[in-house]
Amino acid sequence: MKKKLVITALRISTVLAASLVLGSTFGCHRDPNVQKQKYLESGKRYASEGKYKEASIQFSNALKVDHNFAEAHYQLAQAYLKTGAMMPAYAELMRTVDLDPTNTKARIDLGDLLLAGGQPDRAAQQANTVLATQANNADAHALLSSIAASKSDRTTALNEIQQALAIDPSKSSYHAALGMLQSGDPATSPSAEEQLRKAVELDSRNVSAHLLLSSLLEKKGDLQGALTQANAAVTADPRSPVARGSLVGVYLRQGDKAKAEATVRQAADELSDNAEATQMPRLFYSQTGQDSRAEATYADLVSKHPKSAPLRITYARVLIASHNLPKARSVVADLVKSDANDPEVAVLNGMFLLNDGKTNEAVDVLQKASKSYPDNIQAKLWLARAAASKGDVAIAEQSYRDATRLNPKNLEAQNGLAGIAIAKQDFNLLAQVADATIAIAPQYATPYVWRGMSEQSQNLNEKADADYKQALKLDPRNADAFLQLGEIQLTQKHIPEATKLLDQALLNNPNSARALSLLVSLDLFAKQPAKAVARIQDHIAQYPNNSEFYDQLSQVQLATGDAGAALDAASKAMQINPRDNAAVMAYTQAQLAKGDPAKAISVWLQWTQAHPTDAQAFALLGTLEEAQGDKEKAAADYKKSLQIQPEQPVATNNLAYLMIENGQNIDVALSLAQTARRLLPNSASTADTLGWAYYQKASYLSARDVLEQGLKTAPENAAIHYHLGMTYNKLADRTNATLHLRKAASLAPNSQIAKDAQKALTSLT
Repeated sequence: MKKKLVITALRISTVLAASLVLGSTFGCHRDPNVQKQKYLESGKRYASEGKYKEASIQFSNALKVDHNFAEAHYQLAQAYLKTGAMMPAYAELMRTVDLDPTNTKARIDLGDLLLAGGQPDRAAQQANTVLATQANNADAHALLSSIAASKSDRTTALNEIQQALAIDPSKSSYHAALGMLQSGDPATSPSAEEQLRKAVELDSRNVSAHLLLSSLLEKKGDLQGALTQANAAVTADPRSPVARGSLVGVYLRQGDKAKAEATVRQAADELSDNAEATQMPRLFYSQTGQDSRAEATYADLVSKHPKSAPLRITYARVLIASHNLPKARSVVADLVKSDANDPEVAVLNGMFLLNDGKTNEAVDVLQKASKSYPDNIQAKLWLARAAASKGDVAIAEQSYRDATRLNPKNLEAQNGLAGIAIAKQDFNLLAQVADATIAIAPQYATPYVWRGMSEQSQNLNEKADADYKQALKLDPRNADAFLQLGEIQLTQKHIPEATKLLDQALLNNPNSARALSLLVSLDLFAKQPAKAVARIQDHIAQYPNNSEFYDQLSQVQLATGDAGAALDAASKAMQINPRDNAAVMAYTQAQLAKGDPAKAISVWLQWTQAHPTDAQAFALLGTLEEAQGDKEKAAADYKKSLQIQPEQPVATNNLAYLMIENGQNIDVALSLAQTARRLLPNSASTADTLGWAYYQKASYLSARDVLEQGLKTAPENAAIHYHLGMTYNKLADRTNATLHLRKAASLAPNSQIAKDAQKALTSLT
């Protein structure tokens, strides 16, 4: 019995001992301080091997354990800096100094980033904060030197870098900085060479010093020395695209295209994971006028590195530039399968989707990329284009605004935002864009035209005239300036002057449909329709591939009663440009004039099948079907329109009216009618719909007010008179009720409105 007890006790003791050991081990694994430190050390090992992506993952893991781990924030910032991800690096450095204000290295790095980002004063704050506690911090003095140099304060820059050298004469980068400052003055260039040679002697891996020395030697005619230093820069950092690019430049300036080409190909081959390096052959061929060689070069590089996303992305762009779209489409399709989250891949995918008419898909892809990579300006620009194509002005405008925020000097973004402003007739926005663009590009003529248009909208014709003339001074052939000057003369009824200016606008831009339209309007105003038709036909003879000219011809022919010719012109416009909805509109009007609404409906059915994301087309199709009495199909098309564009004004208004007439949910109908009125506040139709919705809700005073507003816009609208008469009847105002009901009956004899009005009048009497 005792033996059994002893054995049992031993077993219990063993189990307890094992439990204590295991508990200690598991406790160690659960200790967050130990865990985060392991992630940090692992990240540092990866970073020391140049594996910055893996290092970033480990530093991020450490921050998941402790999001206030200052050292992990700093190391993550370093990894981002090594990969060129400046914005994330900036965020991590800001977080580092917030958590650990004593981290002077982080402050210096942050100052360098701020200076690179064009914020020298904020950079100086970081340097001065360091000097406040460490007066002999050499890096802080070096940073102040760079800041002074950025402000062209050479004296201060020299003093500060010399202070840095006095504190630490063994720092290669300080000698390089002093050499760069001295190289700007011929009197001190010998000293500059001495400083730069000292820099590379102290640190043979100082790429900047090698490149500066190479440039200095090239200027003094030592071509071999320049080449030697450029090669040394590549040896110092084989992964530096800047070093390789500088070597290419030296070869080109020495007339050795063969070695320059070999260098760019080698860079793309050896640095196939680096976006900057993989673009070097494309840029080289473009700069040397050998674009035709790019496609074969990239085909070869991609075959060697089939998994390299940067190479395949550049290859796709080369194929697009050479109009080899089928092959480009294939390359992009493969990229979408393997690298769909890459913003450059998303942009390429969005481009093809947009080109294929898949506007909704393009917007979705580009929105996702824009959200995931908020600092990618190309994603913003392409999202803006896709949204504008879809008709979503709000997204387009915001995307262009985001692009201008990322780079205020991006003229494409400013142009896009100006186009939105013009389309919306938002002249305040147009003036803002004009002023911003003039500030960054004062020699660019177009923003003066924008500003003039804004001034013209306020009847400030003298100021507008001055801006248009400034545009012409900068660009004597600016057709838009001539066009706008012509419009000013038209408003002042100076017809000969206007005609001369519009003729000049059309001469400078033969595809200006607006200039031709105004000249045609002058012909019609002069009661010379034959001259108007002849003018358009003459212009078409010279420029036969502009569908807008056929649109205008169709409209004029329709106005003169020649529906057959109008139909032919509209058909030709549709043939030239199947995407010209104005042509389809002209065709519709011609068919209706000929009394054949079925063909008008048929062409819009075809259009909506080819353009399934065209909200306006579905709204128009619904309108035509409603006019034919097919209210069920009309309602379905209005709903499709609103699925694509939730605030499509015509569909919103017409669906609301149909719901009221069919006795459907009046609250939904009222909400739709209110939306339509907000979108089209000056429309008699939206006033009528909203007023009738209020009537159905027994809100008779509201109905009266909005219907009276509509009547001011369209005093001869029978429906508004009928609805207003019914409303006054509910308000016990028999005099006004009788007046409007009689007016409705007289305006639309033999119509259902007339019958309803007569019936109401009978009940009144």
